[in-house]
Amino acid sequence: MLQKSFERKNLSYVVLNEEDKLGRLLKVLNSIKGTSAVYVRSRKKTREIAQFLYQNNVSADFYHAGLTNEERNKKQHNWIENRTRVIVSTNAFGMGIDKPDVRTVVHLDLPDSLEAYFQEAGRAGRDEKKAYAVLLVQESDRMDLEQRIISSFPPIDAIKQVYQALANFFQIPIGSAYNESYNFNISTFSTQYNMQVTAVFNCLKFLEREGYLILSEANFTPSRIKIEISKDDLYEFQVKNTKFDLFIKTLLRSYTGLFENYSKIDEFELAKRLSTTKDKVVNGLSYLHNINVIDYIKQTNLPQITYTTERLNVNDIRISPQNYKERKEIAIKKMESVIYYSSTLHKCRSQILLAYFGEKDTFRCGVCDVCLERNKLELSDIEFSNVSDQLKQLLQKTPMTLTQLVNAVQGIREDKTIKVLQWLVDNKKIKTNAENLLEWRK
Repeated sequence: MLQKSFERKNLSYVVLNEEDKLGRLLKVLNSIKGTSAVYVRSRKKTREIAQFLYQNNVSADFYHAGLTNEERNKKQHNWIENRTRVIVSTNAFGMGIDKPDVRTVVHLDLPDSLEAYFQEAGRAGRDEKKAYAVLLVQESDRMDLEQRIISSFPPIDAIKQVYQALANFFQIPIGSAYNESYNFNISTFSTQYNMQVTAVFNCLKFLEREGYLILSEANFTPSRIKIEISKDDLYEFQVKNTKFDLFIKTLLRSYTGLFENYSKIDEFELAKRLSTTKDKVVNGLSYLHNINVIDYIKQTNLPQITYTTERLNVNDIRISPQNYKERKEIAIKKMESVIYYSSTLHKCRSQILLAYFGEKDTFRCGVCDVCLERNKLELSDIEFSNVSDQLKQLLQKTPMTLTQLVNAVQGIREDKTIKVLQWLVDNKKIKTNAENLLEWRK
């Protein structure tokens, strides 16, 4: 069975080592016209970078999961319709969005995996016209990524300690809380239990990966309601409280299953249907909640903890040491692949990505930053690889003078050998040691 290749021939992958990322971002956007998506890791940075671009005459806006649905939809619509040129976002942006004419996708932070990078970078050039996926990297980024991955695997005892403290914090008895959500202030929790915020966060994310709970990181959560009395009792209430009759009928017409499950509601939409104000709708829902006709959970922008299982005795939390070890090893391998992709200067970026996804026998793309530098040498791939391999083998055995090295390379003209040698020096694969001899960098 034929499998479609991951290759994107119109997409040029570029890695730029740059300490002044904002300055380089501006240069990239000014040199490549058309719409762009810029990815960063924090919500705070989305706003700051969008503001920086706007101040430098680039039409830009920010996007993250903490915005209301209305705000997200408006920002997304303006970008899709080209009213906004650049959207600066966390990885919350892009899923299911059909915009084929994106010319650049720029990452200002290293992703956790090449899977994530390939998916986000691949949002450029879906119209099959020329497009660019640019990764801006500085030296500290790789160390930050390593620290981020390692810290995402806290000790098992610490994970269980946080789970128990969470139950105490919310006063949840064993066997309850399945599918229930609780507003969660991580700073208050950490202070109360004398824990570091980052350590608590990493423990919660691990529990989330294991399927015990979900941590929503200050996402906008719509209001929800559920009717708490029977259909007969509700009808009797409507008869006795006629001023609520139309209100309740509108609820029942607008949302299904209210007697069985919680349903997300939009107070503003209800207000339009009732020809009233949102405040009056909220007051009506709150009154029905207070007299136990409905359970009304108001919308919130606070982080929330949702239990995906009933609250367990901490001794029943099953985290296999072997599974823990394997997960950590996989995460580290993914991290190492990202570091290799972002640091290599002699391997085609597209070939690295394709090999990662299992496509081994591929050709150089010819359009990534590595290939463009190689193209300047006017050597074939076979010639370049031949000379590069010989130089590496020779210098790994012993340091040599330039003359000794050039004379030792066999089967190719001297001028081509010097071109490859210069390329390897420029790309920091070969260096000059204290004795003024050439040696291969370890």
